[in-house]
Order: sequence, then C-alpha cells, then structure tokens
Amino acid sequence: MKSTIKLVLAFILANIQYPIRAQVATAGIDVEDLRTVEARGLDFSITLDKSDWLYTVGEPTEFTIKLFVDGKPIEAANLSYTIGPEKMPPVKRGTIAITDGYAKLSGGTMHEAGFLRCEVSANINGKVQKAAATAAFDPEKIKPTATMPADFEQYWAAAINDARSIPLDYKLTPIPKKSNDLVDVYQAEYHFLNNGIQKFYGVLSVPKKEGKYPAIIRFPGAGYAPLGGDQTTAAKGFITLDIYIHGRPVTMDRSYYEDLQHNELKEYRTQGITNKDSYYYKNVILGCVRSVDLIYSLPQFDRKNIGGWGSSQGGALSIITTSLENRINYLVALCPAMCDHTGYLSNRAGGWPHVFAKPAFYQDHKDQIMNTVSYYDVVNFARRLRVPGFFSWGFNDRVTPPTSIYAAYNTIQSPKQVSIIRDGEHKIYPEQKKVTYAWLIEKLKQQATDN
Repeated sequence: MKSTIKLVLAFILANIQYPIRAQVATAGIDVEDLRTVEARGLDFSITLDKSDWLYTVGEPTEFTIKLFVDGKPIEAANLSYTIGPEKMPPVKRGTIAITDGYAKLSGGTMHEAGFLRCEVSANINGKVQKAAATAAFDPEKIKPTATMPADFEQYWAAAINDARSIPLDYKLTPIPKKSNDLVDVYQAEYHFLNNGIQKFYGVLSVPKKEGKYPAIIRFPGAGYAPLGGDQTTAAKGFITLDIYIHGRPVTMDRSYYEDLQHNELKEYRTQGITNKDSYYYKNVILGCVRSVDLIYSLPQFDRKNIGGWGSSQGGALSIITTSLENRINYLVALCPAMCDHTGYLSNRAGGWPHVFAKPAFYQDHKDQIMNTVSYYDVVNFARRLRVPGFFSWGFNDRVTPPTSIYAAYNTIQSPKQVSIIRDGEHKIYPEQKKVTYAWLIEKLKQQATDN
C-alpha cells in the first residue's frame, strides 16, 4: 500500500546554538552511527556522490536521499530540504519527491574552501525526522579569521606566573565507592592565584601497585556536572585526572550540580566576556595549567610522560593547555570548540559558543568582545603547538562546525593526524574513543620505554 508523507517546512535557523550535555562519563555519550536515523523501523539518510564527501572548489555535488520504513522503501513522498554553507542561511530550499525510497538532489558547489550542508526533513507519524550530509570543499585550504594579539605570549606568561605564585597546597580525599582492587580514587583539590586564591577539583585515579606511572589528564566537555573518573585506564598502568573546571567539589549529589546549572553556571561560557581578565575561561585555563603541577607533585608519577585528552570544550582545553604547558607530551582533541570565533563576521561558521552568531548579543560590545576572544581562540594556541596530536571530528557537527575546526587545525605545525567521521555529529563515537586512547597509550608507553 502506498505510503504518503506530509510535506513539512524545515528551515533550521543558521544561528541556533545546540546544547552540549554534561559529560558525566565518557561512555555515557558514546553513540551509534548517526548517518542513518533509525527510529521505530525508520531508515532515513543522506549520502553524497563521492564516498569521502571531499570536493574541490567549483566541483558539483549530488545528494542521495534514502527513506525506508520497516525495511521497505517509501513509494512516494514529498520532503523539504535546505542547502547552504554550514551555519549560514540556505542558498537553496524547496521540496523534492521521493520515489521507491530514493531521491537525488543537485547540491551545486562552493567557490571557496568550506562546507556545504544539505538538510532534509519529513513528518512521519506526526514526528519531524531530519537527516543531513555535508560536503567538504578543500577543507585543508581553510584559513582562520582569528588574529593573534601582539602581547598574546606575554599575557599568558604573566597570568601563569601569577597563578603559580602561591603554593599548590593540594589535598587528596579518598572516594571509596569509586576505588577498586586495582585503583585508588581520590577527589583532588588544589590552588592557584587569579584575582584571589582559586580552587580546582578533579577525580584522580592512581594504580594501587607500587611503581612510577605516566599520566593522562582528561579535560571536560561543556556542562555543569563533573566527569566520573577513568578507572579503566588507570588499571592499565596510568595515573588519570578528570578535571572539573568550575571550582566545586566533585562528590556532591546531582541536585547540587543542577542548582549550579540554573544559577551560578548559567551561561558561564560568556560570563565576563567583555574583558579578557574577567572572562570565565581565564580561570579555567589557569586551573588546567596548574593541573600539570598537581601531576608532577604526585610521588607515583614518572615525572616524564603526560598526555591530554578532551572533546568539544575539552578538546579546546586539551589544545590550549598543551600549548601553554610544555610538559604535556601528546594531546588528543575531538571536535574542539572555541575555534575561530570571528568566522561569523566573515559570513562563515565560527566556533562554539557562537558569540558572533547573533548581533543582538555582541553589537553593543563588539570591539571589547573581539579583543577578549582573541586571547582565548584555539586558533592562536594551535599555532604554538610543538608536540604530536591526534584529532577527530565529523562533517555533520552543528555545535563545533568543521569550518571552524579546520581553521585551527590547518595552523598546526607540529606532527598531527586526523580521523574524520564524515557523517559524524557532535558526539563521542566508540571508534573515536578506541583509536584515540590506543594512540595516546601507545605513545606514552613508548616514550616511557625510550626514557
């Protein structure tokens, strides 16, 4: 029997900011392949005529839409679509008829390096379902719009020097419910100076067996709740530290963090953004830098080998901290945020938290905000990296747009490798976690052996 799908207008506003959930545990945000939307027997996906989704500027694209229900093709339906540079208003929109489960759509091309996204939606059983595919045009030719302040190096050197002007005064409090036969787990607390004495906390996991171990610092994605610790990696012979960037204990109940979310931490990503010294991320970055001092203070540390790992906001902090702290030997950054903020001012996608996406937010303080974010843009830290890094992201990411990520990645001069999940969205995928941890563990073990 012929199935009919009602036409739905699906214009996804280019400036919508998609929320990032708190990463309570890395495993909690592992997801399946999202190229295909599968909901109650629904198979709704978009692919491109080139299997790698990579095109040269001026090369035409063709999108193929697939729509099956319960394993059977939809015989006839009208779908709505938009096509345009990611995060920008669409250059093309309309409806397209699907026949026997498939439809083809000419996507046109781009005349400069960037990403062209096709989004299609359908109303199925009263629920709007969406699918997307994003063509990459010469992405390694994308250049940043961000500029580096003349005193960038001096600013951060002075700030770090001040942060270290008081004792670390660290304290480790056992967390018995997280410990096991192989690993002791602690709440770590330490201090630094930034407009007064500040505290940072984290979940520290240390192998029980006597010995000297390399360390991995995990930087958190955006959110209000702390990460849960990485006892699995610690059991393999690593000290692991999951940082909590908000200066609060990591052992409180869920309601405590939910209260922070709705009050003190509400919109923290833009708190103080009109001045580089009051911006929330100054405290965050200084706390992350001092986490390396904490690791070096531990008697179980081998005093040589540290890796950084993070995703989204954590990917940004992994790059930033490694850039500022030369005792980190390797880094991993998945879908890093905070890249090329000013992209929007050049009519292309900028990085999370999208401060220039909506004029209503920045127009009264544009110059001040531009000055502030130039000291915090991942592009300017990426330029300074001197150690090997492993990077990964997806072309369908709406939160940390690939245009912004390539703007930073293309400036890196140190050894680097990248794993692209072409249809990946803003998630940590199982294969990303597996390959990046394998790479980081191998590098740290190899370096420990060489030393």
